[in-house]
Amino acid sequence: MTMVAVGSVAALVVTLVPLLVISAYNHSYADDWHYGVWAHLSLQETGGNILVAIGVAAEQVGKAWMEWQGTYSAIFLMALEPSVFGEQWYVLAAPIVIGCLVAGTFYFARVLLVDYLHAPRSIWVSVSCAILVVTLLLQPSPVEGLYWFNSAVYYTVYHAALLVLIGVLLKVVHPARQGRCRGLDAWACVLAVFIAGGNFVDALVALEFGVALLAWLLHMRSRRSVDVFPAFAGLVLGVTVSMVAPGNSVRQQTQFPDAGAGVVDTIVKSFWAAFTYLSEWTQALVVLAALFVLPLAVRAVSGRAASGLRYPLPGLVSVVSLAVLGTSFTPTFWSMGTVGPGRVQNARFDLFVILVMVNLFWWCGWVVRHRRELAEGPVMVVCPPPVPRADACVLSARNAARACGLVALVFVLVVCALSTDEKSGETLTSVSAARSLMSGQAVEYDRQVTARLDQLQTASEAEDAADAEVDVTFYTDAPKVLFMGDVRDNMGNYINYRLAQWYGLKSVIGVHATATATGSSS
Repeated sequence: MTMVAVGSVAALVVTLVPLLVISAYNHSYADDWHYGVWAHLSLQETGGNILVAIGVAAEQVGKAWMEWQGTYSAIFLMALEPSVFGEQWYVLAAPIVIGCLVAGTFYFARVLLVDYLHAPRSIWVSVSCAILVVTLLLQPSPVEGLYWFNSAVYYTVYHAALLVLIGVLLKVVHPARQGRCRGLDAWACVLAVFIAGGNFVDALVALEFGVALLAWLLHMRSRRSVDVFPAFAGLVLGVTVSMVAPGNSVRQQTQFPDAGAGVVDTIVKSFWAAFTYLSEWTQALVVLAALFVLPLAVRAVSGRAASGLRYPLPGLVSVVSLAVLGTSFTPTFWSMGTVGPGRVQNARFDLFVILVMVNLFWWCGWVVRHRRELAEGPVMVVCPPPVPRADACVLSARNAARACGLVALVFVLVVCALSTDEKSGETLTSVSAARSLMSGQAVEYDRQVTARLDQLQTASEAEDAADAEVDVTFYTDAPKVLFMGDVRDNMGNYINYRLAQWYGLKSVIGVHATATATGSSS
């Protein structure tokens, strides 16, 4: 299985390389300025005092809680987005987000596969890579999921934190754990409070998992419920603090005064959306990723099935998984009456992939266990040694590796086929990024952004900067994975207003290149 793990890592690296390379041409936009402008200005005024900037970010949390939204930990991160310290630092935005996603996925899979199923590390690595490859390739909105820091940190990073929290809680309640580990307990509390202050999709899923875990422990009369309760209490308290914020009402009345759905409509629309996107997201590459993991899952669950783990009620697990996916739609239907923007869909798609893999392992475990019970003993063992063991498997390592290799080959062929099509290729994040790099589009976009920033910086250094009205040319070429939008042709919006405030100018207006001379200002 080592070769499968090596190949999986290679596939993940190939997927990541264009995503990381193109991040060198990434730039801030809109909400990055909206939330970060105060910390940015404080750094300029204090000569780069980071402690002052952190204090200003904390003040932003309180101000937003009263006037805009209650997501306290998210606001703090948004207020300290990378370009606050200089636009050159924004190239770190995507690597930070991707790094969190990779780390969170590997940790989550390690707890389930290594700690609970006692699977070989090669299977853990292979499954983790498979999850990440399909998650990264098929992001519904890659610019919002990976590159635009404001939304990427709000959803992708919190998804990663949710995976880590689940992993930590599962380690806390692990049957083999001896005594209490205050370090794990503390981490669980910190993560719970952190996630509670983020987006409501991940916070709701965390609450659902916490309720289910606590209920199970109480049902089993396990003393571990005492260890889980502090983190659960922190999660409930944090979500409550976020939900009761006066700013939530202000934002609702400002942006979506009549858009929210009622309770019944929210429930109906949420679960209908779950079925809709379940069919939409169950596409060829997701199915192939599941088929790649299938033989790995069979080998991973065989040993635990032989030792008594039953994997009960797989149908119920699938129904609950669908319900969890459905509830992830309720926050936006309740407040907006729709599924929401691409960044929210990213979080749901990431959750969908995780649920698919969890169900795959559970069903495999149930089937293996069921076959053993029907045979009134171990199923036919086809892997050495010939003497039955507790970890005897129903699929040899060689056959599993062959199956994985075959599916991986088909996966690569499908990706290559999609890449040759102009439209289909753009739906694959890494392919789209690679195209922009090879065509020079990323370099041209960076050149245009840099020219605009130099123009704004020059205007900001003039004596009459506060009265300067600067016209900037609209971007004419931008990579799909990097381009979130542009400034407007008027100051009646927060994007232009915050950009002008960022540079201490009276106004910044977007114009077409033919409308006026590039860089004109007065």
